[in-house]
Amino acid sequence: MEIRKIHEPIDARPLESGAVQKLYRFKNNYGASVVKGEHTYGGEEGLWELAVVTFKTNGKFNLCYGTPITEDVEGHLTDDAVEELLTKIEALPVTPLANETNDAVHREDINGIKDTEIHKS
Repeated sequence: MEIRKIHEPIDARPLESGAVQKLYRFKNNYGASVVKGEHTYGGEEGLWELAVVTFKTNGKFNLCYGTPITEDVEGHLTDDAVEELLTKIEALPVTPLANETNDAVHREDINGIKDTEIHKS
């Protein structure tokens, strides 16, 4: 029997749109923004939408569209499908932290999610 890793978000919060966002960060400087809400792909069915992200030196993140995981967001995801994608993201090679002004892979707004500062504990 295979033991499946459960990833813990570094941040989870409601968004103004009524959606909920979970943010994950891994040692390779990649992570994921996982969102469920009325305006997300699959949200009306209670499913998740996932975007791969890379982190900046200032603690914010960029959406990333250049990985083998996906070139866009992935929608209509079950909890198990999210865990599978998180495992793949965690296994990507290390990427350098972007500087604060590098927005080459950042989309300004996707389903109401903007470049978000991470809450540090």
